[in-house]
Order: sequence, then structure tokens, then C-alpha cells
Amino acid sequence: MKSIAVYCGSQIPKTVEFQRQAREFGARMAKKGLTLVFGGYDQGMMGLVAGGARSEGGHVIGVTIPKFAHRDNTRDEWEVHVKPDLSERRRHMMDLADAFVALPGGFGTLDELTEVLVEGSLAMHEKPIGILNADDFFGPFLQWRQRALSEGLEDRERADRVDRLLVVKETAEELLDGLLQKWDEVHPAAKPSES
Repeated sequence: MKSIAVYCGSQIPKTVEFQRQAREFGARMAKKGLTLVFGGYDQGMMGLVAGGARSEGGHVIGVTIPKFAHRDNTRDEWEVHVKPDLSERRRHMMDLADAFVALPGGFGTLDELTEVLVEGSLAMHEKPIGILNADDFFGPFLQWRQRALSEGLEDRERADRVDRLLVVKETAEELLDGLLQKWDEVHPAAKPSES
């Protein structure tokens, strides 16, 4: 594994633990030599995760759209890719990443997370998907998923594909370790230089 796309909010949450975990996740990624791919904004949860990665000398790629490109006042600190719209932005982030992580966020985070979950369920990728469930932030989402399965609204085979890729943890440390382990499970033949 060489890179992780991190999906998270552009606002600062009230829960300080979310802030701390975002910064820590970015820092831990950098210490492992992993490239951070993120939404390109230097504020909110996005700014915290990027700041964490940069604090440890990590390589950071921000992917944005023209409407938001002017907001970023630290673009000299990371590589910036500007895509024409949100759909191409999401696709580009997915193409750049070997794994995906959702940190606490809003509708944009949910949109990005569900896209990688759906594509994973359809065997369109074999990339680990992590959810940072600090303070049970994603608990209602995970309960909804279980309800959809129990109601027969979600195909069991597709759900099993997602389960094969999914890592849900409460801390940045556990989540990154879990993603690296999941990568090895899903890609057992990958040589050390490829991981």
C-alpha cells in the first residue's frame, strides 16, 4: 500500500477527539511513508489530517474543483490536482488511492464513503475501506447497513465483498494498523515494494 484517500469534513467539529484523531491519522500515515490523498482544503477536518501528514514530512495530494481551488491558501505545501467537477474529483481520488478512509464528516464524506462501498460490493476494486468510528460517530450508519441486510434490501454476496474490505476502528492507530493488515490479506501476493 502506497496511498490512502481520506474523506472528511471541511469544518471543525465540536468534538475535540475527532480533531485529534484526524491529525493523528495524517501523522501516522506519513510516518509509514504513505501518501495522503484528500479533498484539498486547508481548513476543518481536511486541514487537520493534511497538517498531521505534513508535520511528519508526508507527501500530500489535494484534489479539488475550480469552485473551491481559490480557498486553498497553502497549496505550496502539497501537490494540487484540480478536476472539473465533484464526480471527476471523486474518481481521481479513487484512482490515486490504494485504500480509503472515512473520518467524521457530513454529506460529502457520506457520498464519498458510499461510492467506494458500492464499488467494492460490485467487485470494481479490491481496496481496503476504513471507517474511523470515534465516539460511535458512524454507529447509526453501520446500524442502517445491518438493518438493510436483515430486511433483504442488500444482497448478501455483495455485503460479503464489502466485509472482506471493511475495517472499522475507534482510533487512528487501530484504523491504520487494520488497513495495513487488510491490505496484506486482500493482496497476499504483493511484494514489499508494492505495498
